[in-house]
Amino acid sequence: MTRDLEFRVLTTADELAVMPAFEKFIWGGEGELVSVNVLVAIIHEGGLALGAFDGDRMVASSFAFPTHHAGVLHSHYMAVHPDYRGGGLGERMKREQAAWCAVEGYHAMRWTFDPLQLTNAHLNLNKLGALGVEYHENLYGALGGINGSLPSDRLTVQWELVAPRPSFTESFVLSVPPVTPEQIAASAPEAFAARMAIRNEMAPHLHDGWCVAGVDRHARTYMLAR
Repeated sequence: MTRDLEFRVLTTADELAVMPAFEKFIWGGEGELVSVNVLVAIIHEGGLALGAFDGDRMVASSFAFPTHHAGVLHSHYMAVHPDYRGGGLGERMKREQAAWCAVEGYHAMRWTFDPLQLTNAHLNLNKLGALGVEYHENLYGALGGINGSLPSDRLTVQWELVAPRPSFTESFVLSVPPVTPEQIAASAPEAFAARMAIRNEMAPHLHDGWCVAGVDRHARTYMLAR
């Protein structure tokens, strides 16, 4: 599916105009959208906006910017159109970002994701080989849309693009309570309970030097290691 798509680095206001509308379509709500003028400013300071297009139609996008750590790029979001999911486009977008990083002198990428979303975890941890390194409680405040009114807890992963993945001598598995995207969007009691369960189990271990090294999305377990 992805071989017929065109991947473009977007830099001008005209090229970037489609990004906020696509972001709204994916996540719902309006208050947290990245405006075109902010996109332009950050890209001029070394950030990256990448779009995947099927003809003139945007079907995936990502936005990233430099961090205060030299050589590390923070990927603020990646969005894939529902009609184009399940065929590897998310992974392709990340690898396109990585190729850009290699040219621009970045050695690692960081981003956050909701640890209740195990499909995203599978891409980040298993396919790309990133490691979950920090747990944040309610990082972005209330987001709405597909996030509902749940606390926006997020796991930061770091993907080393040059250094090899470390070896681990200890590991254990952490169970994820069953919860659906629909329950998350509706802020159902089951979703809130799952959020608190993961927070109470995962956060203390990451604060104590463990990392999240893998996920079994079918068994609904994370592997923590150090």
